[in-house]
Amino acid sequence: MSRPALTVLTAPIPSAARRFYTSVRGIGRRLLKPGTTLPAASPYPGHYALVRSVVEGLRAIDADFNFNPRSSSQVARVVYAPANEALLQAAELKRRGAIDFLVAGPVNAFFPDECDGIIQIPQIDLLIVPAAWMTGLYHGLPDIVRKCRICPCGVDEQVWKPSGAPKETSAVVYWKSGDEHFCEEVEAIVRRAGLEPLRVRSRHGEHGIFTPETLRQMLDRSVVAVFLSSFETQGIALAEAWSMNVPTVVWDPRGDAEWLGRRFKSESSAPYLTPATGIAARDTVALEHALRQALATLASFQPRAWVLSHMTDAICSRQLYELVLDEANRKRI
Repeated sequence: MSRPALTVLTAPIPSAARRFYTSVRGIGRRLLKPGTTLPAASPYPGHYALVRSVVEGLRAIDADFNFNPRSSSQVARVVYAPANEALLQAAELKRRGAIDFLVAGPVNAFFPDECDGIIQIPQIDLLIVPAAWMTGLYHGLPDIVRKCRICPCGVDEQVWKPSGAPKETSAVVYWKSGDEHFCEEVEAIVRRAGLEPLRVRSRHGEHGIFTPETLRQMLDRSVVAVFLSSFETQGIALAEAWSMNVPTVVWDPRGDAEWLGRRFKSESSAPYLTPATGIAARDTVALEHALRQALATLASFQPRAWVLSHMTDAICSRQLYELVLDEANRKRI
């Protein structure tokens, strides 16, 4: 069987001995403990939102790819590895000449020296970043900047789809940065605008504080969403709100931010915000004005239409697929 054009690798390929052990163990379990089921494994190992979007988008466009093959003989000559253990294995495959072109990013590391400098390993040919401002983190490292290509991931527009139920006089307040007093101050702004705030607590790098269904239901009820985040590499939750046809008012301070205990200068809290999807404000005074402006001009926003044209799984994965294969072919010439 011929190899595909691209392999998406987010779990290391098991050795032949490991595959044999797993097979024998599975047979033994079925014989000795019939009816026992193993804990469910994630269908998208790695950064769930990114991997799900890439894989489902590639499937939607009928791309020539495979996902986490079980044997090295099934690995394409071009590999995209947005998970660190898989990336290290793919780098070794490239050192041995088993693959030709290796792509990493955007979730392997935030800072260039993070995770033992994994995004600086020489075997990486291309580094995907979700938005242009991220390349500023690699100032003074021209080899990394040269490899950077911008490509966001998408959202499932069929899952993040408004139900058509009547809207309530409410607004989601998506609280990701700032202390609780700041959040309460913003909720007071929302109330002064005549809306009931629906708080959603989030944190950078933490994804288990609320369920997607909870957020989806809140967005479905609300006329607008207010996002409080000191920085966003892309802003997937913003895109989910837009896909629900909910315009966003974004606190975008563009100042000092923190990740993993390290300070840096944030360039954006909403890299893909447009006039079709919402309004940004730098401080709470401007935020109140922006919220009132958004409510007065709700009909002017078309957030879901923007997502359907720019940020579905299929659209973003096609961009990634064509970008990676074009770059790989250019290297071969």
